Amino acid sequence: MSDKTLTAKEIRGDVAEIAQKLEQIESGGHVVLVYPNLETLREIYSHYCRTALENNELVLLLTYYETADSVRHTLTMVGIDVKRYEKERALMIIEDITKTYFGSGQDFLFFLNILNKQQEKRGKNGISVIADMGIFYHFNNNDKDALFRFERSLPAKFDIRLKRFCYYHVRDFDRLEEKEKQDLLEHHYLRVIAAPHPMID
Repeated sequence: MSDKTLTAKEIRGDVAEIAQKLEQIESGGHVVLVYPNLETLREIYSHYCRTALENNELVLLLTYYETADSVRHTLTMVGIDVKRYEKERALMIIEDITKTYFGSGQDFLFFLNILNKQQEKRGKNGISVIADMGIFYHFNNNDKDALFRFERSLPAKFDIRLKRFCYYHVRDFDRLEEKEKQDLLEHHYLRVIAAPHPMID
C-alpha cells in the first residue's frame, strides 16, 4: 500500500481513480461506496484486493449480488492466485452473508475482533472487509431500520487495523430518502461515488 494516506471526506471518479485512492485509505477507515453497476464494482474490488493481498493483508469479501465462484473468477482475471490465498486463509469469500452478520452489529464487531487477533498472530498487516450491503434491502421486507441500526452500531473509525468497505448499488441507495442518504454518508469516515465503467452505458 502507499505510504500516503487519504484524508478527504468524499471522493468521486472513474474506476482507475477510485482504485488508486482506495489504496491510500488509512487503517481504521469505515468507507461507504456507491456503485452504478456490477462491472464497475468488480473492477474496483478486484484491483483493491490484489493490492491488499500483495501487502500481506487478510481480505474478507461478503458478497450478495454475486456468487462466491463469480467473485473468484473476477479476482483470477486480475492475476490473483485465489486457490493459494484461500488455502492460506488470507482470502475469505462468503456468499451467504446472512450468517456472517449474526443479526447485529455488535456480533459482527465480535467477529472482526476475532479476525484481528488472527491476523496479528499470523503477522498480517491488517484486515480489509468488503461487504455488499444489498442484503438489507432484500430480507426482512426491506427493513431500512435494520440497515441503519447495523451501520450506526459500527464506528466511523475503527481502533483496530481494519478497513471496512460498505458497498451500495445505486438502485438500492436511491430507495432511501434524501435525509436518510445524508445520514448514511455522514456516518462513514469516507464516502466514495463511482462513475460507471466505460464499457457500460
